[in-house]
Amino acid sequence: MNLIDALKSIGFTQQESIIYITLCKHGELSGYEAAKISGISRSNAYAALSSLVDKGSAHIIEGTSAKYIAISKDELIMNATRDFDENIQVIRDNLEFNLVTNNPYITIVDTKNIINKIKNMITQSKFRLYFCADKKILDIFSDEIIEAYNNDKKIVILSPEVPKFNHNKFYKSFNYESFKLIIDTEEVITGTLNQALYSRNTTLVRLIREAIINEIHLIDIKNNISD
Repeated sequence: MNLIDALKSIGFTQQESIIYITLCKHGELSGYEAAKISGISRSNAYAALSSLVDKGSAHIIEGTSAKYIAISKDELIMNATRDFDENIQVIRDNLEFNLVTNNPYITIVDTKNIINKIKNMITQSKFRLYFCADKKILDIFSDEIIEAYNNDKKIVILSPEVPKFNHNKFYKSFNYESFKLIIDTEEVITGTLNQALYSRNTTLVRLIREAIINEIHLIDIKNNISD
Protein backbone atom coordinates (compact mmCIF):
# COMPACT_ATOMS: atom_id res chain seq x y z
CA MET A 1 0.00 0.00 0.00
CA ASN A 2 1.36 3.40 -0.93
CA LEU A 3 0.76 6.70 0.87
CA ILE A 4 -2.10 7.84 -1.35
CA ASP A 5 -3.91 4.51 -0.89
CA ALA A 6 -3.37 4.77 2.87
CA LEU A 7 -4.89 8.26 2.94
CA LYS A 8 -7.82 7.06 0.81
CA SER A 9 -8.41 4.26 3.32
CA ILE A 10 -9.05 6.84 6.05
CA GLY A 11 -11.55 8.79 3.94
CA PHE A 12 -9.58 11.01 1.55
CA THR A 13 -10.31 11.07 -2.16
CA GLN A 14 -7.50 10.67 -4.69
CA GLN A 15 -7.28 14.43 -5.26
CA GLU A 16 -7.55 15.26 -1.56
CA SER A 17 -4.68 12.86 -0.88
CA ILE A 18 -2.48 14.50 -3.52
CA ILE A 19 -3.28 18.03 -2.31
CA TYR A 20 -2.74 17.10 1.35
CA ILE A 21 0.66 15.57 0.52
CA THR A 22 1.51 18.69 -1.50
CA LEU A 23 0.66 20.94 1.46
CA CYS A 24 2.75 18.75 3.77
CA LYS A 25 5.76 19.04 1.48
CA HIS A 26 5.54 22.74 0.62
CA GLY A 27 3.91 24.38 3.65
CA GLU A 28 1.35 27.15 3.17
CA LEU A 29 0.05 27.39 -0.38
CA SER A 30 -2.65 29.25 -2.27
CA GLY A 31 -5.12 27.28 -4.32
CA TYR A 32 -3.31 28.36 -7.47
CA GLU A 33 0.06 27.21 -6.10
CA ALA A 34 -1.34 23.90 -4.90
CA ALA A 35 -2.85 23.24 -8.31
CA LYS A 36 0.35 24.14 -10.16
CA ILE A 37 2.63 22.04 -7.95
CA SER A 38 0.33 19.00 -7.79
CA GLY A 39 -0.64 19.02 -11.46
CA ILE A 40 -4.34 19.00 -10.59
CA SER A 41 -6.67 21.43 -12.36
CA ARG A 42 -7.33 24.65 -10.47
CA SER A 43 -11.05 23.94 -10.00
CA ASN A 44 -10.37 20.44 -8.66
CA ALA A 45 -7.56 21.72 -6.43
CA TYR A 46 -9.83 24.34 -4.87
CA ALA A 47 -12.56 21.72 -4.38
CA ALA A 48 -10.08 19.38 -2.69
CA LEU A 49 -8.75 22.16 -0.47
CA SER A 50 -12.28 23.15 0.56
CA SER A 51 -13.08 19.52 1.40
CA LEU A 52 -9.86 19.10 3.40
CA VAL A 53 -10.78 22.21 5.41
CA ASP A 54 -14.29 20.81 6.04
CA LYS A 55 -12.76 17.53 7.24
CA GLY A 56 -10.34 19.36 9.53
CA SER A 57 -7.30 18.07 7.65
CA ALA A 58 -6.25 21.53 6.47
CA HIS A 59 -6.77 25.09 7.68
CA ILE A 60 -7.06 28.49 6.01
CA ILE A 61 -4.41 31.00 6.97
CA GLU A 62 -5.84 34.43 7.67
CA GLY A 63 -4.51 37.15 5.40
CA THR A 64 -5.14 39.26 2.33
CA SER A 65 -5.06 36.21 0.05
CA ALA A 66 -6.33 32.80 1.02
CA LYS A 67 -3.64 30.26 1.74
CA TYR A 68 -3.92 26.76 3.13
CA ILE A 69 -1.84 24.69 5.51
CA ALA A 70 -2.11 20.98 6.33
CA ILE A 71 -2.58 19.74 9.87
CA SER A 72 0.44 17.84 11.18
CA LYS A 73 0.98 14.14 10.59
CA ASP A 74 0.53 13.41 14.29
CA GLU A 75 -2.77 15.31 14.41
CA LEU A 76 -4.01 13.56 11.27
CA ILE A 77 -3.22 10.17 12.82
CA MET A 78 -4.92 11.07 16.11
CA ASN A 79 -8.05 12.27 14.27
CA ALA A 80 -8.14 9.16 12.07
CA THR A 81 -7.67 6.87 15.08
CA ARG A 82 -10.43 8.64 17.00
CA ASP A 83 -12.82 8.36 14.04
CA PHE A 84 -11.94 4.69 13.56
CA ASP A 85 -12.53 3.87 17.23
CA GLU A 86 -15.88 5.66 17.19
CA ASN A 87 -16.97 3.78 14.05
CA ILE A 88 -15.91 0.44 15.52
CA GLN A 89 -17.91 1.17 18.66
CA VAL A 90 -21.03 1.96 16.61
CA ILE A 91 -20.61 -1.31 14.69
CA ARG A 92 -20.01 -3.27 17.91
CA ASP A 93 -23.10 -1.79 19.57
CA ASN A 94 -25.53 -1.94 16.66
CA LEU A 95 -24.65 -4.62 14.11
CA GLU A 96 -26.67 -7.81 14.43
CA PHE A 97 -25.19 -11.00 13.02
CA ASN A 98 -26.88 -14.37 12.77
CA LEU A 99 -24.42 -17.27 12.79
CA VAL A 100 -24.58 -19.64 9.83
CA THR A 101 -25.69 -23.06 11.04
CA ASN A 102 -25.12 -25.27 7.99
CA ASN A 103 -21.30 -24.85 8.01
CA PRO A 104 -20.73 -24.14 4.30
CA TYR A 105 -17.46 -24.47 2.39
CA ILE A 106 -16.17 -20.93 1.85
CA THR A 107 -13.64 -19.91 -0.80
CA ILE A 108 -11.39 -17.03 0.24
CA VAL A 109 -9.32 -15.23 -2.40
CA ASP A 110 -6.57 -12.58 -2.27
CA THR A 111 -3.47 -12.90 -0.12
CA LYS A 112 -4.43 -10.13 2.30
CA ASN A 113 -7.85 -11.66 2.99
CA ILE A 114 -6.39 -15.13 3.55
CA ILE A 115 -3.67 -13.84 5.87
CA ASN A 116 -6.22 -11.86 7.87
CA LYS A 117 -8.47 -14.93 8.15
CA ILE A 118 -5.62 -17.13 9.42
CA LYS A 119 -4.48 -14.49 11.91
CA ASN A 120 -8.03 -14.17 13.21
CA MET A 121 -8.39 -17.94 13.54
CA ILE A 122 -5.16 -18.26 15.53
CA THR A 123 -6.01 -15.29 17.75
CA GLN A 124 -9.52 -16.63 18.49
CA SER A 125 -8.36 -20.21 19.13
CA LYS A 126 -9.14 -21.67 22.54
CA PHE A 127 -7.09 -24.86 22.98
CA ARG A 128 -4.85 -26.00 20.14
CA LEU A 129 -3.81 -25.62 16.54
CA TYR A 130 -2.23 -27.90 13.98
CA PHE A 131 -0.37 -26.00 11.26
CA CYS A 132 1.17 -27.70 8.21
CA ALA A 133 3.12 -25.21 6.11
CA ASP A 134 6.51 -24.15 4.83
CA LYS A 135 8.59 -21.87 7.02
CA LYS A 136 7.99 -18.78 4.88
CA ILE A 137 4.24 -19.10 5.50
CA LEU A 138 4.63 -19.91 9.19
CA ASP A 139 6.81 -16.83 9.65
CA ILE A 140 3.94 -14.59 8.52
CA PHE A 141 1.94 -15.71 11.55
CA SER A 142 4.76 -15.93 14.10
CA ASP A 143 3.39 -13.10 16.28
CA GLU A 144 -0.06 -14.69 16.52
CA ILE A 145 1.40 -18.16 17.17
CA ILE A 146 3.72 -16.82 19.88
CA GLU A 147 0.76 -15.13 21.57
CA ALA A 148 -1.26 -18.36 21.38
CA TYR A 149 1.65 -20.33 22.88
CA ASN A 150 2.06 -17.78 25.67
CA ASN A 151 -1.65 -18.23 26.43
CA ASP A 152 -1.09 -21.97 27.00
CA LYS A 153 -2.57 -23.15 23.71
CA LYS A 154 -1.04 -26.30 22.23
CA ILE A 155 0.94 -25.58 19.07
CA VAL A 156 1.73 -28.50 16.73
CA ILE A 157 3.80 -27.65 13.65
CA LEU A 158 4.53 -29.77 10.58
CA SER A 159 7.13 -28.15 8.35
CA PRO A 160 10.39 -28.86 6.50
CA GLU A 161 12.23 -26.50 8.87
CA VAL A 162 12.00 -25.91 12.61
CA PRO A 163 10.28 -22.56 13.24
CA LYS A 164 12.03 -19.95 15.38
CA PHE A 165 8.96 -19.28 17.52
CA ASN A 166 7.95 -21.40 20.52
CA HIS A 167 5.79 -24.48 19.93
CA ASN A 168 4.79 -27.65 21.78
CA LYS A 169 5.54 -30.22 19.10
CA PHE A 170 7.39 -30.15 15.78
CA TYR A 171 7.40 -32.76 13.01
CA LYS A 172 9.89 -32.43 10.18
CA SER A 173 7.96 -33.00 6.97
CA PHE A 174 8.38 -32.60 3.22
CA ASN A 175 7.89 -29.33 1.34
CA TYR A 176 4.28 -28.19 1.12
CA GLU A 177 2.70 -26.69 -1.97
CA SER A 178 -0.29 -25.70 0.17
CA PHE A 179 -0.95 -25.20 3.87
CA LYS A 180 -3.41 -26.78 6.32
CA LEU A 181 -4.51 -25.26 9.61
CA ILE A 182 -6.95 -26.80 12.10
CA ILE A 183 -8.16 -24.82 15.10
CA ASP A 184 -9.62 -26.57 18.17
CA THR A 185 -10.83 -29.45 15.96
CA GLU A 186 -13.67 -27.10 14.99
CA GLU A 187 -12.53 -25.15 11.93
CA VAL A 188 -10.09 -25.63 9.09
CA ILE A 189 -8.48 -23.61 6.33
CA THR A 190 -6.40 -25.13 3.55
CA GLY A 191 -4.97 -23.95 0.25
CA THR A 192 -2.46 -21.32 -0.83
CA LEU A 193 -2.09 -17.63 -0.08
CA ASN A 194 -3.82 -16.93 -3.39
CA GLN A 195 -6.91 -19.05 -2.77
CA ALA A 196 -8.01 -21.06 0.25
CA LEU A 197 -10.95 -23.13 1.44
CA TYR A 198 -12.38 -22.45 4.90
CA SER A 199 -15.07 -24.38 6.76
CA ARG A 200 -16.40 -25.45 10.13
CA ASN A 201 -17.96 -28.51 8.50
CA THR A 202 -17.32 -31.42 10.86
CA THR A 203 -16.73 -33.92 8.04
CA LEU A 204 -14.06 -31.78 6.38
CA VAL A 205 -12.42 -30.98 9.72
CA ARG A 206 -12.32 -34.68 10.57
CA LEU A 207 -10.84 -35.63 7.18
CA ILE A 208 -8.11 -32.99 7.35
CA ARG A 209 -7.36 -33.90 10.97
CA GLU A 210 -7.06 -37.60 10.07
CA ALA A 211 -4.75 -36.71 7.19
CA ILE A 212 -2.50 -34.74 9.56
CA ILE A 213 -2.51 -37.53 12.16
CA ASN A 214 -1.58 -40.07 9.46
CA GLU A 215 1.22 -37.81 8.30
CA ILE A 216 2.51 -37.50 11.87
CA HIS A 217 2.36 -41.30 12.20
CA LEU A 218 4.42 -41.74 9.02
CA ILE A 219 6.94 -39.17 10.22
CA ASP A 220 7.28 -41.06 13.53
CA ILE A 221 7.81 -44.35 11.66
CA LYS A 222 10.45 -42.77 9.45
CA ASN A 223 12.25 -41.28 12.45
CA ASN A 224 12.21 -44.64 14.28
CA ILE A 225 13.64 -46.36 11.23
CA SER A 226 16.34 -43.70 10.97
CA ASP A 227 17.20 -44.11 14.63
